Amino acid sequence: MQTLNQPLLIRIKNLFGEFLGTCILSFIGCSAVAFAVLSEIFSSIVPIACVWGIGVTLAIYATKSYSNAHLNPAVSFGFYTNNEINIKELCSYWFVQLLGGFFAGLGVYFCFISEIENFESIHKIIPTDHSGAYTASIFGEFFPNPGYQEAIPYISEISACFYEGVGTFILMSSILYFTKSKKTTRFSPLLIGLTVALLIIWIAPFTQCGINPARDFGPRLVAYFLHWGNGAFPDGQISFLTVYIVSPLVGAFLASILYQRIRNLFKW
Repeated sequence: MQTLNQPLLIRIKNLFGEFLGTCILSFIGCSAVAFAVLSEIFSSIVPIACVWGIGVTLAIYATKSYSNAHLNPAVSFGFYTNNEINIKELCSYWFVQLLGGFFAGLGVYFCFISEIENFESIHKIIPTDHSGAYTASIFGEFFPNPGYQEAIPYISEISACFYEGVGTFILMSSILYFTKSKKTTRFSPLLIGLTVALLIIWIAPFTQCGINPARDFGPRLVAYFLHWGNGAFPDGQISFLTVYIVSPLVGAFLASILYQRIRNLFKW
């Protein structure tokens, strides 16, 4: 009986790790964005990026004994592309990762909603219309970044897809290298967190640098149902899907294919 239950227990442990890790990184990162939006305590994007990087690192360290610590549907899709997980594992990972992002969004909402409503009242922000993007960006990403609209007043959907796809391509490539190289495996959580921080510094002024569909869509659903309504989504009917979900999946897919080709070519 114990032998029969062992695979199920391992599976539950893996799913719990994916849920918890995604929740941790999303909560820490979205909280940093909340402080940046509501109190402007950060002088630039750099400290926000560093907090995100620390959140990713802590999330991986906290959960790597439970699961493979993908903590990102695009990353899971990359490993599925390389046949390291099967379709059932992929779908179950996606579900719990989205759930982790959603619960993180709930946590951020209940921690900051009073300050958010006060901020919106002072600055005449209507959460359900276009102006609501400024506070809704605490939860889901927007393009261009509402905090950089003076410097970057416009970015096309195609350009936004490019940034998110390339960013995820770099992230997935880094994860594959750091986790499979004997020289870097031990420090891979720290190196992955650093990669995320650097990508945010580069991409966030344009698209807020999602590169993680669960981190974006989970908190965005919280924003949609609890306060912002349609204001929780960027302009364009399906741009939230094309930019922040499909593009990261494509980026991770291409990174995995390229990594496998290079690995076979050089016989790693």
